[in-house]
Amino acid sequence: MAFRRLDIDENIILRNRIPLLIYHGDWIRLFGNTDDKNIRRAKDELVEAIKERSRLNRRKAALKKEKMEVIKSILEISHEMEEEGESRQSNKLLERYRNRMGEINEELNDIELEQEAVPRRIDQANFNLLKATIYVGYRELKQKEEKLERCIDELDRLRDRLKELIDEKHNHQEWIDSTYSFLHGMLGSEEMEKLDKKIL
Repeated sequence: MAFRRLDIDENIILRNRIPLLIYHGDWIRLFGNTDDKNIRRAKDELVEAIKERSRLNRRKAALKKEKMEVIKSILEISHEMEEEGESRQSNKLLERYRNRMGEINEELNDIELEQEAVPRRIDQANFNLLKATIYVGYRELKQKEEKLERCIDELDRLRDRLKELIDEKHNHQEWIDSTYSFLHGMLGSEEMEKLDKKIL
């Protein structure tokens, strides 16, 4: 894949504050519907990384909410145990909530570790998309410039031909007008009408 060999400094994304390309209006207009497999692959990688970030954020929020509910339940059970004394059932329930709290904390730690890696993954996918876009953009620029040159040449040719035809039209019109004027002057309008009907 030639675009992967492009030598572009990754820091360009930071220096130029390049946004996520899939949300940039000009990128969408110019490259959003391209059939180029490299752009589509890089775009899919970026979309997946963004989806993963959203999934992790949603899961983290759900776990934090559940954690608050578990804490509330632990406090309620602890309060009941202080007032009513310990029972086998309340001990089991308290143990179950404490275990769930440990599971939640462990999953939250795992999510935070994953969340630390996701921004780098998003940046890398966006950078790969930028490289694929640059490669395709320059390839298309070259093709479009060649087509533009052909269009300009054709327009110049047509312009020259049109100028020739306009000159020819004027010459014919001038000759026709001059000839009619001459013949009209020599023959008069009555005789001209007769000849027009016979000859033309």
